[in-house]
Formats: sequence, structure tokens, C-alpha cells
Amino acid sequence: MDHLRSLVVLMMEEEQPEGLSARKLVVETAKHNVLTAYNLVSGLDLLQRFPNVDMILVHARLLNEKPDLLAEVRRKCPGKPIILATPFASDQRPEVDYVVDSHKPQELINLFSSGDLALGSC
Repeated sequence: MDHLRSLVVLMMEEEQPEGLSARKLVVETAKHNVLTAYNLVSGLDLLQRFPNVDMILVHARLLNEKPDLLAEVRRKCPGKPIILATPFASDQRPEVDYVVDSHKPQELINLFSSGDLALGSC
């Protein structure tokens, strides 16, 4: 991956603007573009309308509302990397490509700038 390329990130998180706003600001400050969804319906709608996003970032709290969300996202877009933001480092799931600590924004930036992201298509 070209480290200087601006990525488009679909960020899905329940409506708690302070958390989403902080993560969005971190990603945008790193010169990437963000599409935001405050709930599952709008997140899946955005994914359908904008299938060329580079990656999908899902906060673990959304999984309380819909435990099979990650499997649904993976079915809709099998080639896109899915990043799970969670306060629990041990929160590993088979549908997730990367896990970042939701309270450590530098982990997200490190992942974006590492060149390790395997970007694919839907």
C-alpha cells in the first residue's frame, strides 16, 4: 500500500458523538477521509452506496445491538479489511482483520501508516 495515499474509512459506531468524533478527528488529521454511521442501518446503507471504501471500522458496542453485524459486513464486502475498535484487547473475532484499542487512537494511526493493511474490494 502507498503510505501517502488518502484512505476512505467507513466508521460505524453507536451514537455517542464524543467517541466517534475523537476517532474521526484522529483519522482525518492523518489525511484520510471518513464516512460516519451512528447506527447499523446507516452503516450498512453507506456500505451499499459507497462500496469503494478502503476499510470498515466498527466499534464493539454495535455488536451488543447486532452480534452478527461483522458477519453481515463480511458477506456484503468480503475483500474489505474490517477493523474492530474495542477496549478489550482480547476481543478477537473471526470476521475481523485487525483489532485496535478504542482508547488508544495512536494504534489506529499506526495501523494506517504501517503499510500492513491488506486492502481489497467488495
